[in-house]
Amino acid sequence: MKNQFKLFAITCLLVSIITSCSIEKKATSTEFERKIDKYVEFWNTGQFDGIQNILCEDFEIRATPLFEPEKGIDSFKESILNIRETYPGFRITVNEIIFSSNAAAARWTIQASKTTGEKISVQGMSMVHFVDGRIKDEWISNNDLSWLQQLDYVIVPPSIDKE
Repeated sequence: MKNQFKLFAITCLLVSIITSCSIEKKATSTEFERKIDKYVEFWNTGQFDGIQNILCEDFEIRATPLFEPEKGIDSFKESILNIRETYPGFRITVNEIIFSSNAAAARWTIQASKTTGEKISVQGMSMVHFVDGRIKDEWISNNDLSWLQQLDYVIVPPSIDKE
C-alpha cells in the first residue's frame, strides 16, 4: 500500500511538472511567434513602428555567404529600405517555423520584383535567437546563386591555363 501511494505521488508530481513545462513553453513560443510576425512585417512593409520592443539594441544579422555581422537596428533599417527600393514587391512568406526555449528556426520564401519588372523567388532558412524576450540576432542562409540566375547573371568559370 505504501509503495502504491509513493508511485501515485510520484506520478502526480511528474504530470504536474510536465504540464507546467508545456504551458510555459507554449506561452514562450506564442510570445516569440508574435515577435517573429512583427519582424517579418518590418521586412515586408519597411515600416518600423515598435522596433525597439522587437529587436535588442545590439541586434545582429548574418547572411550567406560569409556571415559577416551587420550590427545595430539602424543598419537593419537601412538594409531593408535599400532592398525595398530595389525590389518594391519584396515579400517574405514563412513556410515553416520551429521554436525552442530561446530560438526559432524558419524556412521561408522571398518573392520580389525589381523596378524593371524582373521577378525572383528564392527559398532560404533562418535561425533567430532571443534574449530577454527580444530578437538578438538572425542567421540567414539562402541561395544567392539562384537569385542571381533569375536576374540573368551568368557565372563564368576561370580559364584554365594549360602548359
